[in-house]
Amino acid sequence: MIDALVQDIRYGMRSLAQSPGLTLGVVLTLGLGIGANVTMFSLVDRMLFRPPPFLHAPDSTHRVYLMSTYGGTEYASSGVQYPRYVDLTGWTSSFSRTAEFSEAELAIGTGTDAREMHVGVVSASFFAFFDAPPTLGRYFTADEDRPHSGAAVAVLGYGFWQTRYGGRRDALGTTLQIGPTLYTIIGVAPRGFVGLWPDQPPAAFVPITSHGSATAPSTMRSWWTTYSWMWASMIVQRKPGVSVAAADADLTQARRSSHCAARYSKRPRRCQESSARRGSSPCLSGIPGMWASTSPGSIR
Repeated sequence: MIDALVQDIRYGMRSLAQSPGLTLGVVLTLGLGIGANVTMFSLVDRMLFRPPPFLHAPDSTHRVYLMSTYGGTEYASSGVQYPRYVDLTGWTSSFSRTAEFSEAELAIGTGTDAREMHVGVVSASFFAFFDAPPTLGRYFTADEDRPHSGAAVAVLGYGFWQTRYGGRRDALGTTLQIGPTLYTIIGVAPRGFVGLWPDQPPAAFVPITSHGSATAPSTMRSWWTTYSWMWASMIVQRKPGVSVAAADADLTQARRSSHCAARYSKRPRRCQESSARRGSSPCLSGIPGMWASTSPGSIR
């Protein structure tokens, strides 16, 4: 068997030597194919399987999806309006922490120095999901992240701090134009901290309320109470001992109550009366089925 294999190899080598063009094409094709597969695996591994750096308790951290059924078809959305995020946070008991987040490509700087860069738009509670104390200064607080306007404060990404400010400590307290808002720099994230965006490390992190106030459509002056503006997502972290099934059931009940609040936002008494009549599932009569779910094994 070994002799036959050696003869086959020799025959193959002689054939390739007689056709150098074919040989080059085969080698290049194999090289490109292997390289593409390695690159794709690395990308999928980072995006779907490997948790972001510094994430605390990744097995119990989930992205929230709002599920609905229309005409027999199931739909899932990771978009969560700000007031619904507040509802789901306040009307559930299965989670040790919740946060809302988004991302934006914004011009940072002014004039010819302005560059469009990736910015993390996050609630103040976002940083508690990570074991990543700031390298310099501090993160913004819940008091600085209250609607309607929030505080114009920003935390720089470590890489941006190095390239833009040379790692100088006196960057703290200075101002920086980020999109339409002039922010005061209050902190610098640690080296390697990228939030939920390992492939696009944010240059800065800003409060979700200040960004919302600066970018809300003119027709939504009270954007923090508007259930029709879906522009962010939500992550949660289950309490120890709470199963995924129990967390989903808790979220589902809160989502239904939130739907009732949105439906009767101008008639709160009607919502209370509906809840009393229909028990634990108010406002579900005559509307499509709906529930909420945590992402299985990943926050992506």
